[in-house]
Amino acid sequence: MINKYRRTVNKEFEESSFWPTFTDLLSTVLMVVILILFSSESITGSVEQDLAKNVSNSVEKALKEDGLQVEVNKDTGQVTFGEKTMFDTDSFELKPEAKEILKTFIPKYVSAIYKDYGDNISKIIIEGHTDDVGSYIYNLDLSQKRAYSVAEFMVGEEIGNYEYKDKLTKDIVAIGRSQAELIKDANDNVNRDASRRVEIKYEIKIN
Repeated sequence: MINKYRRTVNKEFEESSFWPTFTDLLSTVLMVVILILFSSESITGSVEQDLAKNVSNSVEKALKEDGLQVEVNKDTGQVTFGEKTMFDTDSFELKPEAKEILKTFIPKYVSAIYKDYGDNISKIIIEGHTDDVGSYIYNLDLSQKRAYSVAEFMVGEEIGNYEYKDKLTKDIVAIGRSQAELIKDANDNVNRDASRRVEIKYEIKIN
């Protein structure tokens, strides 16, 4: 009788002990997953920061020596071309001077990105942006055509051959954003000159 009672008690104890043990195990697994995610985000952020710094440093000389009217965000590596530099009003055809700028700038920019970080680049994105004058659909069409014009020139024959051009051809994407991302001043007024632009940016992947 005593042995039977002990077996019953031990069985109940084992069953009651299972859940706390399982809960502890589950908590440990979740903690490991969270640490991995934070670690991945940290690595991604580090690569993005290093890449942006690398791009900025690599094109700085070209900007100074050639007087290129190009804005480079030192935090993100994003490059911005204003409309006046690239296109006539309501036009998506690149100006001759815009082509000369791209011929000088793009090989250096692409080399800066792919030389050390080629395995971490999934896309090179060309985004066209407009101001808020006119309909959204009209501006969407114009911004898309402008982005495509820049992308086409970057990988076309007119710009000539340069290092990593073949890789860029596979990675490049052209997107029209219309008036979805307007540039505003401190008083929340739309800066139409600044809003009409083309941006070149990259997308990071971590293997």
